[in-house]
Amino acid sequence: MRQRWLKNYPLILSFLLPGLLVGLYFAIRGTFPFGSSSVLTVDLGQQYIDFFAYLRQTLLGHPGQLFYAFNKALGGDMYGVFAYYLLSPFNWLVVLFPADMLDVAAFLITVLKISTIGFTMGWYAKRHAIHGMMIPAFGLAYALSGWLLANSFNLMWLDAAMLLPLIIDSVDILFKGGRVMAYIGWLAAALIINFYTGYMIALFLILYAIYWLIAHTSTWQHFWRSGLRFVGASGLAGMISAVVLLPTWFQLSQSKGTYTVATIRWRFEYAPTRFLSKMLPGSFNFDQMPSGYPNYYIGALGFVLVVLFFLSKSHPWRQKLAAAGVTIVLILSCMLEPLDLLWHGFQFPVWYPYRFTFVLCFWFLSLGIAVLPHLQIGIPLQWLGVLLLVFSAIYIDVAANLKHFSFLTVGHLLFGAGCLLLAFVWFSLDNRRPVWFGFAIVLIDLSGSLILTLNQLAYLNHSDYHDYTAALIRGTQTIQQHDPGLFRIGKTTIRTRNDPMTANYLGADQFNSMLEPAVPKFFGQLGQPEDDGSVAYTNGTLITDSLLGMKYYLTPTKRAAKKLPDAGQRPDLKWYRPIKTTPTWQILRSPFAQSLGFVADTDLLKQPLYSETPLANQSLILQSALGKSGSPYFTPTALEAPQLTGVRRVSTGSAPTYAKVGHGPHDVTYRFKPIPGKIYVLTLGSQFADHLVTLNQNGQTVTLPDSFNDTITVNVTPRNPKAEQVLRFRLNKKDAWFENFDLYQADAKQVIHDLKKLQTGSWHVIQHTATTVEATINILHDHQMLQTTIPTAPGWHVKIDNRPVTVKKSLGIFMAVPLKPGQHVITMRYVPPLLGWGAVITVTGLCLTACWYVVDKRRFSRHLVSRR
Repeated sequence: MRQRWLKNYPLILSFLLPGLLVGLYFAIRGTFPFGSSSVLTVDLGQQYIDFFAYLRQTLLGHPGQLFYAFNKALGGDMYGVFAYYLLSPFNWLVVLFPADMLDVAAFLITVLKISTIGFTMGWYAKRHAIHGMMIPAFGLAYALSGWLLANSFNLMWLDAAMLLPLIIDSVDILFKGGRVMAYIGWLAAALIINFYTGYMIALFLILYAIYWLIAHTSTWQHFWRSGLRFVGASGLAGMISAVVLLPTWFQLSQSKGTYTVATIRWRFEYAPTRFLSKMLPGSFNFDQMPSGYPNYYIGALGFVLVVLFFLSKSHPWRQKLAAAGVTIVLILSCMLEPLDLLWHGFQFPVWYPYRFTFVLCFWFLSLGIAVLPHLQIGIPLQWLGVLLLVFSAIYIDVAANLKHFSFLTVGHLLFGAGCLLLAFVWFSLDNRRPVWFGFAIVLIDLSGSLILTLNQLAYLNHSDYHDYTAALIRGTQTIQQHDPGLFRIGKTTIRTRNDPMTANYLGADQFNSMLEPAVPKFFGQLGQPEDDGSVAYTNGTLITDSLLGMKYYLTPTKRAAKKLPDAGQRPDLKWYRPIKTTPTWQILRSPFAQSLGFVADTDLLKQPLYSETPLANQSLILQSALGKSGSPYFTPTALEAPQLTGVRRVSTGSAPTYAKVGHGPHDVTYRFKPIPGKIYVLTLGSQFADHLVTLNQNGQTVTLPDSFNDTITVNVTPRNPKAEQVLRFRLNKKDAWFENFDLYQADAKQVIHDLKKLQTGSWHVIQHTATTVEATINILHDHQMLQTTIPTAPGWHVKIDNRPVTVKKSLGIFMAVPLKPGQHVITMRYVPPLLGWGAVITVTGLCLTACWYVVDKRRFSRHLVSRR
């Protein structure tokens, strides 16, 4: 046992140390169960944690959810979402935790992934002649690199960093004429686990192959033979992963791929010298997330080794020249727009720029690993002079421009310079150079960088996640136990735009990079908050509730409202029927909600929707569905000139701009006298996003969405219709453009009458699963159709009376089928497009790989026999 420990302790430490350091940091910071905090921050807390809940549901009895989700906004493909976010085998750990404790699962997954990243880099170092404590030193430098710390909460990308050392080690074996199975397997795993970072690895492999072939092949025959083996093995890895890649590529073409940049500008994205600022430990803060410089810090010792690689005489000039070429390409990719776009699939990243720099971190460390075994004695004095010159120039430049780097302080400079000096001292020592000293430098350096980086992030309290999630699950389960049908649930609270996935109910919210563009467009046309990757149903009206099948509503009780995050007021819910009250929720039922499929007039197929007119669009939808015309339900209500306090009007016209003046409150106050029986709704243009104003109605704050790209609706129906209504807008910024600001009113009786009239044609659902719906519907008149509020998608296959039909698209988004009068049976089934072809290609790739394995095995057997 002791001999085994002595032999393997460097690899064991490579695994243990990174995870222990990260775990210790979070424990000291009070992460649950060590305190009241959590690891949930930014997208991990607002997006990924909800996908973990969805994965947990899928693994625990709902496998069909792998393909389709009725709670992905209004419904959508999930196969591509799994391929981007959820296929890491580490994620399976979520099944060990309750649904309201998944933040603890995220903590465990984070620590285990970082530990494994350290292990794989340690493995690579050991395979390339690194010994003793320098093995875990390289593991630490990679596992706690600037890229990983800055993206530690983007858990779906960490597997790529984990697999890259294994892939490069296996491709080295391939190029040396060894077996190819490991390379094929590891590359296929990278492509399957996350196609996005797998694509980045594939690009890096092209660069690495060019480097290796130039540096190490001795003849053209060797060059072409090795190159063809690389191409063939890479192709097989791609074939094996086709069952994931092919359907995912199709879904990308329907969603994220539609935002591909068409015009490329040859320009630097920032002054190239700014790149140097990231060579300091802890060079990161929150402002670097949306748009910052690339994160590639690997420690002072790692950077020194990169310079020594090019100074050392232990490698031939061809290898150095090829390595310099790769280094230049990677560095230019971090600042030259066309190359940056290439690494990101020709799409500018929305937050988290330069996501590919984990390959730069690995590349730098691989150069260090290549040169370190050849530095057995103290480096020459002239090399030390070059090092001092290079790094002094870098630090002087950064110090001179320190005011431009909000993420750096003099303390960063001093700490980084101290680590550099220790590295210089270590390399200057003779052959008695203590290995523990080099390891200690890396440990101190990267631990400091860890603390400086993660201290810049704010984390969600465990109770904020746990209490809300537990309450939401209990509320939705109460409804589902009362009514097991196919319907949507609305609510007046929101933690994230993926709440429906957390609590396993049909809602209408979603935050997802794979969201189909038609969904946010439609939400914007209805006056709901949206952007390119997310939608929220928080600003509904009686009409949108009914049309979208919001059969039940959850509103907090007065006692619980203080603890739950508010999504916005819905005073018009007074027309709904209370069916149950729990300590947390009042559960309401809509008397006029439509089913997800209902009878509508075919006029709806021809009805266009318009931008910036949400209430007009709502009227047009309902009237077209009924086959009627007339005045819109919502009509403008004139408002008197506002009272201005601490502000002045700086523009004229129907959309004025108000600017702050002096000190004190800065308010724009409108008043109106309501009419009983009327619904009152404000429209606010997109300029009101990002907390432009704080809205207050009769002394009560009205919650507005944080972000939206189109005009939204805000319900201001008075709770007391006899009282004058005071709408006070308090300016939060120096000026405010009141874009598309109008007050509308509608007659509640007329709206409810027409909604109930439309409700009489609902379908009857016989059975439904995650990917199928079977229902019946009765068509009474000509020019009528089945109208669903399920988004149309190429994967849907619809049969009417057991005959396939071609689905029409209504309102630019929904499936509709014109039908003849009579009773009809509807069968709907979803299958991800190209899944079948992907499976065929995968099986073919596996068979070809097996054949190659057999041939390789026989070749190696003959080789061993000949050597005997």
